[in-house]
Amino acid sequence: MVEKMSEFRFEIKARDAAGRIGKMEVNGKKLETPAIMPVVNPKQLIVTPKELEQMGFGIIITNSYIIYKDETLKEKALEKGIHRLLGYNGIIEVDSGSFQLMRYGGIDVTNREIIEFQHRIGVDIGTFLDIPTIPDAPREKAEDDLKITLERAKEAERIKEIAMNAAIQGSTYPDLRIRAAKQLSEMNFEVHPIGAVVPLMEAYRYRDLVDVVIASKIGLRPDRPVHLFGAGHPMVFALAVAMGVDLFDSASYALYAKDDRYMTPEGTKRLEELEYFPCSCPVCSSYTPQDLKEMPKEERTRLLALHNLWIIREELNRVKQAVKEGTLWELVDERARSHPKMFAAYKRLLNYGDYLEENEPVTKASAFFKISEEILKTPVPLRAKIRAERVRRKFQNTLEHPIFGEIPKYLILTFPFAQSEGEEDFSIKRPTKEEAQLYVQAVAEYQFGEGASEAFKDVFVELSRKTGMPRQIKAKGQHVATFRADDGFLTLGIEGAKRLHAILPYPRMRVIVNDDAEPFAKKGKSVFAKFVIGADERIRPYDEVLVVNKNDELLATGQSLLNGRELKVFQQGLAIKVRRGIEK
Repeated sequence: MVEKMSEFRFEIKARDAAGRIGKMEVNGKKLETPAIMPVVNPKQLIVTPKELEQMGFGIIITNSYIIYKDETLKEKALEKGIHRLLGYNGIIEVDSGSFQLMRYGGIDVTNREIIEFQHRIGVDIGTFLDIPTIPDAPREKAEDDLKITLERAKEAERIKEIAMNAAIQGSTYPDLRIRAAKQLSEMNFEVHPIGAVVPLMEAYRYRDLVDVVIASKIGLRPDRPVHLFGAGHPMVFALAVAMGVDLFDSASYALYAKDDRYMTPEGTKRLEELEYFPCSCPVCSSYTPQDLKEMPKEERTRLLALHNLWIIREELNRVKQAVKEGTLWELVDERARSHPKMFAAYKRLLNYGDYLEENEPVTKASAFFKISEEILKTPVPLRAKIRAERVRRKFQNTLEHPIFGEIPKYLILTFPFAQSEGEEDFSIKRPTKEEAQLYVQAVAEYQFGEGASEAFKDVFVELSRKTGMPRQIKAKGQHVATFRADDGFLTLGIEGAKRLHAILPYPRMRVIVNDDAEPFAKKGKSVFAKFVIGADERIRPYDEVLVVNKNDELLATGQSLLNGRELKVFQQGLAIKVRRGIEK
């Protein structure tokens, strides 16, 4: 019997849109998300698990039911454990037979039996036997299936000894998906796949896929990674990550290869259509399309499968780089134009403005580009217009911005107004001392909310010798804040934090930490999520925040990696990058 282990961690490292780069750790094995787990059929290996590991795939998925039903495989798995059986050292996740249940209508195993078998063969992430309900099933059936799934989830929670998936079901009924996600959130599970969506993707029903994913995300607690079952085509990665998906799996790399189909980020092509390979992976660098056409079927299939895996890996890296740079929406916009149904899904996603805005960072490393009319419906421009209107009520001098329309003059140095194609249309002169103060007050109102400008009404603003623009902000010899050159936002000093703390009503812009974290925050040490006991739900990722104790006494100021709802839920990873503590 294989030794049983159950160690799981997940934290956020970077984010854009509702997407996130995460760090997942299972039994000491680390994985950066978003990630894809290639499907490995232990009875039919086109690419071996060892080769997948060498290519950089740190997680794979196989089917525990297939192993369970094959006496030879079952005996070997029980004797050796699944890692030795497959010859793979990374994270191994398993399905339970639910896919076969959806496809063929029945399987010969109970929920308890498959869970206990997964324990015995030493998988890293197991899956209980949920009931997937196909799209458009009668509501009564969807509700009955969901009831059984939740009952089995409770059984799995009682007996599980490993990290485990809990699939969110509910067919194409968003309210059922939300209900399932909420109830599963209250149970002790680690990962949440969104189940029974393969038929939607096979039928190119990507708009319906968006509805299912967003409903599941809305109902689910935000500290758990989300796995989109059966999604493995690179065309969908950018959109899915923008919705908040962390994990993917698919056998598409092999299934397409068997059918002589060649993956690209924009879709698939038939090998017979190709005269040239638009790719420089090891396969495409070594062979021509004609070479592959003349090969025996088995060898050609294997090479196409390897190419497809390289394309999958490359596109996921492209998506992660976009998250890191703050350009994920631009990539989504580009990829959506690869297929009319994907474009329809992109437009459907933009209808979920509240969900997207809650997760969208307040500032980015990249500029804002008006690349389409759709990009103007993403959270950055919509939020900017709302906040600018609030500022305009106090600072009435305006100018006409080519993208954002009429905006307060004193926001012209601030993201996204300055960091856009319109910045060359403005001749910004060196401000006077009085004007510099107005810049700071307007940005404070924009950044921290109504009334925040009062905290800066008596400050002195030092101007950069090189650019003449506002930089250091002081009052009575004390450092209040810094006017950031890269995005025109304010980084608070302790004096600035004290001023905002006195003006903004509780709990505005506050993150409340427990007694254990208090002495460390005071000394300028960063705050980890497990020490947070409350937060203003209006906080957005990368906001500058006030760190306080349970008595609302100011301890520090810093930048939040999480939004307000996440701050209340996450128990792992960094929450606040503290810039200054009151004793530092």
